[in-house]
Amino acid sequence: MKPNQIEEAIEQIRLLPNAQVDCGTEQGQAHFFAQLRNHSSTPVMPELPFDWYVTETDKCLVQIENLIRPYSLPADYLSFLRLHGGITISNEDSAFASLGFGPMAEEWYPYLVGRVGYYENGFLKIGVLRFRNPVEHGFLYVSFFLDLGNRIQRHCIIGVSMWQLGELNLQDVFREPQSCSFCWSMIADSFAEWLQIAAATEGRFRYL
Repeated sequence: MKPNQIEEAIEQIRLLPNAQVDCGTEQGQAHFFAQLRNHSSTPVMPELPFDWYVTETDKCLVQIENLIRPYSLPADYLSFLRLHGGITISNEDSAFASLGFGPMAEEWYPYLVGRVGYYENGFLKIGVLRFRNPVEHGFLYVSFFLDLGNRIQRHCIIGVSMWQLGELNLQDVFREPQSCSFCWSMIADSFAEWLQIAAATEGRFRYL
């Protein structure tokens, strides 16, 4: 990963009219608290010190590390979580969100290890795209997973078309991914590339 790949994608996303980019603790106290004041449950600057939020971020990372052990997060995704926490891109026909744990988690996007999060057999859910195709299917959604366990390709991102699962569930897909290839496709070779595709397609990827 080139160091500027993530930031280049983030700057593209910031320019989109209906995009939101969160602020992680590594951007520093002033930026973090300015973002936190946007959260509906914290209309004024909280009394808790910044160090408390840094510690909570570290606790979240430890929780994730324990969840995915013996695997680990790739450097590009870890950098994104610490700097930005999460993003959303909304359109008339779609809504894309990464999962994360910045100050706007659960208001703009799902918490990475919350009830929407998912981990199974080396695959960690990192994003979701909901969209409407009124001609064929109505409301549909795609879940994006990071391949930590080298089941398909190490650190690639796959998109699972949830409406194509039929009677299967995600445990079935991740138990034998090759036999369930009808319901997923590889989207990117890395998290950084996935973020770049999100920016270039305004969060629609290739599904619209």
